[in-house]
Amino acid sequence: MSEPSPSVLFNRILGRVRLRHLQLAIAIADLQSLHRAASAIGLSQPAATHALAELEATLGGAIFERHAKGMRLTTLGSAVLPLLRAALVPIQAVAGNAALMQQGAASAPIRIGSIAAGINGLLTTAIATYCAVQPDVVMDVQEVTIDNLLASLQDGKLDLAICREPDPMPQGFEFHAVHNDQFVIACRPQHPLTRQAALSASDLLAQRWLAPPLTGLGPQQVEQLFDDLGGVPQLCRVSGRSAEIAYAMLCGSDLLVYVPMSLVRPFVQRQDLAILAWQPRPVPPLGVLARVDAMADRTHPCRRFIDHLLATPQ
Repeated sequence: MSEPSPSVLFNRILGRVRLRHLQLAIAIADLQSLHRAASAIGLSQPAATHALAELEATLGGAIFERHAKGMRLTTLGSAVLPLLRAALVPIQAVAGNAALMQQGAASAPIRIGSIAAGINGLLTTAIATYCAVQPDVVMDVQEVTIDNLLASLQDGKLDLAICREPDPMPQGFEFHAVHNDQFVIACRPQHPLTRQAALSASDLLAQRWLAPPLTGLGPQQVEQLFDDLGGVPQLCRVSGRSAEIAYAMLCGSDLLVYVPMSLVRPFVQRQDLAILAWQPRPVPPLGVLARVDAMADRTHPCRRFIDHLLATPQ
């Protein structure tokens, strides 16, 4: 007997699998116990056993195996569980939107995904000023890495993204630049180099630096800077895109970091961090990426917020 095709299996899942099945499978994976999972989601033990058997029969194999301390995922279970979790996310969004409307919200939330530089460089200012003129607006802002941002936008999980212009541009989307950006050398305000009006390459190479993120603009920009300096300084091998982690690493040491100005701008404005007197390097601007149809409809809540972004002085 031949194995079912993906389309046949998809139709079988649509016909047989209920949301309760997904909820149960996720609870078993988290709690590693059918009994505890059944109790957690309000099912009796026999009902949970029957529901799990139905789900496994539909998928064509066991997704859990029993062992001495409970239950663990099989190879099939490990393959499908992340997708089962993801399948419930839109349902949670449906519940959230419906609840907001019942509570009197004038419109559905504007779902914004942003890289960290976009949050610090654009949204911390733009959202506050927008809410001042649109007090009834509903927004859901998520910090998303650039590696996942486009997929979330294309999957419909986000309405717009704050990022740099993607290459290639996803079909059906358009990008509008909002904020020019540049890479700068940041440190704590008490760093000895902040007292020097002019810096040399040897001054900078003598310092210890935070390593750049493993992906994105950082590695290339840092490599170009070190090429300009004529060497590679000692590195602290802590990397990431979190401005808070970078600040925590810098504020108690004499480390330096080469980062987008947009990422550290709030810290510089509060004088929690300082920028060294070294020639900044321009990088592609931050902006907003949204669907063409949302941009074309001037009454669309996303379009109104995008217009506000474009009009906000940076």
